[in-house]
Amino acid sequence: MRYILLAAAVYNVSGSSIILLSMWVRMPFGVELPPAGAISPPDYAQYRLFTVGAAYVFGGIYYYLYLHPQYAVPFLVFGMALKYWAFISSLVAHLRYGLPREGLFFFGVSNLVFAVLFSAYLLV
Repeated sequence: MRYILLAAAVYNVSGSSIILLSMWVRMPFGVELPPAGAISPPDYAQYRLFTVGAAYVFGGIYYYLYLHPQYAVPFLVFGMALKYWAFISSLVAHLRYGLPREGLFFFGVSNLVFAVLFSAYLLV
């Protein structure tokens, strides 16, 4: 079960790196995000950068918990809740606001997978 934490760390760091890189380089997969110069409204850039930082921090936390699994339970409750929220918010954005299916899959469903894995980790 401990490897779920390592997988979550890799997922968060790689996902946040992709979001960060997508601000300067066109990514060959996933949801096409506007480059930095075309971001509108301008505060969307702030949200993207904040999301990158938050995902890096959570990646670091999951890696720390992988190294020290005795501390995992209280942190994973919050991580699990955030990952379920990532899925729910993606589903709402898809159904109500036209988020492309790729966005629902790459962000929402992938976070749902980790939410379920965290739930299993907490129940075992």
